[in-house]
Amino acid sequence: MLTGIARLVRRKHIHPIGLAVVFALIYFCVDFALNKFAFSAGWTILWPLNGVTIALLLRRRRRDWPAMLLGVAIGTGLAEYLDDNPLVSEIWQRVISLDEVLISAWLLPSYVTLDKWLRTPFIFPRFVAALVLGPGIAGVMAAILFHQTQNQPYLVGFNNWATADALGIAATMPLTLSLRSTEMLSLFRGRTMVKTFSVIALALGITTLIFSVSRYPLLFLLYPLLLFVDSLLAFPGAALVVAGMCLIAVYCTTNGWGPFGAWPTDLRIPRDVALQIYLGFHMVALFPASLLFMERKRMAEKLRSSNAQLQMLASLDGLTGIPNRRSLDARFEMEWKRASRSQTPLALLMIDIDHFKQFNDLYGHHAGDQCLQAVAAALSSRIRRPEDFVARYGGEEFAILLPHTELDGACALAEELRRTILDLGIEHRGNPSERVTISIGCSACKPASGQVQLELLQLADAALYHAKQAGRNRVEARLFAL
Repeated sequence: MLTGIARLVRRKHIHPIGLAVVFALIYFCVDFALNKFAFSAGWTILWPLNGVTIALLLRRRRRDWPAMLLGVAIGTGLAEYLDDNPLVSEIWQRVISLDEVLISAWLLPSYVTLDKWLRTPFIFPRFVAALVLGPGIAGVMAAILFHQTQNQPYLVGFNNWATADALGIAATMPLTLSLRSTEMLSLFRGRTMVKTFSVIALALGITTLIFSVSRYPLLFLLYPLLLFVDSLLAFPGAALVVAGMCLIAVYCTTNGWGPFGAWPTDLRIPRDVALQIYLGFHMVALFPASLLFMERKRMAEKLRSSNAQLQMLASLDGLTGIPNRRSLDARFEMEWKRASRSQTPLALLMIDIDHFKQFNDLYGHHAGDQCLQAVAAALSSRIRRPEDFVARYGGEEFAILLPHTELDGACALAEELRRTILDLGIEHRGNPSERVTISIGCSACKPASGQVQLELLQLADAALYHAKQAGRNRVEARLFAL
């Protein structure tokens, strides 16, 4: 039923009369069912509907509030009237109930998403104010009404109204806000669903034990249990469990079971008030703890994200934006082990920009930086396979790892890269070709037992040295000697 109401509330465009009629029908059915078929004696301890109404108002535009409240008043008023309540008294009770809901709703922030709602500044004091002021003011009005119409003591009238409504708001408003939220839906997806149901079943089972056994004092277990649930299922899961705990507590108590069911009659604090104080304390105390758990989780996620970003930045060359020597070493070791296990070829290209020192001397270091960036971008653009890896080796040197590549394929790619850099047409008067060029050394092997990756690196470096000695702007290759 709550899900159906929440789905209705999300429909932003509905005629006010239609909205009022739908709310009147829903609230009539729910109120009638609560009084007739549920444990009606327990509703003087906890009344759930006002908390639901407040949550639905928060999820809706304020211009829709009059139609919604009119429907709520008609639906609940008619249900209560059919339950043999006097008409005049029932009209005044609807007015008092609407005042309570409006006061509490005005004190709380509007709902956009659950995360944003919980992160609203001063959300906890506003939550407490909504629990105290709305039901408190309505309780005073109800006490006057019941004293005048039923000659009921003021304190009894206040308690029967205010405490039950405050407890109901604390139990049902967070749950109604959490329904259909992404956080709630995530608890019932995939493997998380098993964990969610297990935790809820465990929590409700222990709650039943706490409130059904009167011989042993187990009440101290409830708050640690709530913290345990909140730490595992966060705010939405805790809201589900809190609502279930309240129903179990009320049911057991009204049937005379557990520590409150066997409450001594000679105590000045009545049984129902004692239970309300006990449950209310736990729910109010849980709210800030839940916010702290949520903030801790968010900070941990931000820290993980920051660490991942720092690791990524630490693995990239600050000038060219491609992986640096550190990343190359780690990737080289990984690819070497993989090639050794699968006995597949691994090729390495060592690349050097020709006469780069003269380029810096002629054009300045800023132009040299731009040249390095252009060469890095051009090399990266020619690498098409996801497993190929381009890195800045240091200074004007670059390296390219080519898994699953024989020496012939590595040399063909190297020649393509050489022509690509030449075609960039970057002026270099200190180079015989008067353009920026590169020299490339190639090597490849299938790693065998006893061989180390340093041998492949040294061989590619030797090939590069030979290319530079042979006149630069060329590709040389060396096959790994087995």
